[in-house]
Amino acid sequence: MSDSDITVRECVSIEDFNQCIELERAVWRDDDIDIMPIRLYMISKACHAPTIGAFDSSNRLIGFVHTMLALMGHHVVYHSHMAAVREDLRHRDIGYQIKLAQRRLAIEAGIPLIIWTFDPLQSRNAHFNINKLGAVIRRYEENYYGEGASTVFDTGVPSDRIFAEWWVRSPHVRSVLDGARPQVEEGQSVIIPYDINAVRQHSVEDHLRWRLSVREDFRNKLGRGPVVRGFVSNGEKSESRYLLGPDEEQFSFAAYQGVKV
Repeated sequence: MSDSDITVRECVSIEDFNQCIELERAVWRDDDIDIMPIRLYMISKACHAPTIGAFDSSNRLIGFVHTMLALMGHHVVYHSHMAAVREDLRHRDIGYQIKLAQRRLAIEAGIPLIIWTFDPLQSRNAHFNINKLGAVIRRYEENYYGEGASTVFDTGVPSDRIFAEWWVRSPHVRSVLDGARPQVEEGQSVIIPYDINAVRQHSVEDHLRWRLSVREDFRNKLGRGPVVRGFVSNGEKSESRYLLGPDEEQFSFAAYQGVKV
């Protein structure tokens, strides 16, 4: 399958949403109680919160992102609730194409910000969100979903999450999408394992130790002025680093008041 065989578009039909549900099952292997039902996809569509899918030439769904509407103060934002790509196609930048479509729809709707959560210990996700999309991070939440809430969470390891903020019209995001790697002057950083999944397979206790130490590090550094705006990995040292740099007005609603879409 070539890139020209992939169509990225909004999911609009019951058939589209049934494919989303089947992809949920395939990717996360969740029990039915953890699967988002079709009526919620339909409600999101009715509320102008798009579900964006990537389809192959036979109209088979191979990836999607589901969007919800959220409030931050008095501002309406997109909450990117759920994203999935078929495992055998994750090297094809399909997730990136879907996120670009989500950004385009946000800009068309006059939405300046898309937020989502991810596990701070996952280097691959951090690289994608920060280095490829240009998201910044200023919020850390402890045990956000509880422990063992579904098959993707370990019992005994808190489900801590960080919030990605994607200021879709910001100069920072435009620069990153044009291919510039986020540059952060030497300063504060937070170290995580290069591959937490390997740590997890070896020892749940080591996984928990990393969770708690990274939590403390983030708690000590976020909220005091700087935000996470860079990320680097070093396979030889088996570590990755979140890089903290200065906050700026471009990462705030004030920068987009009265800006024409």
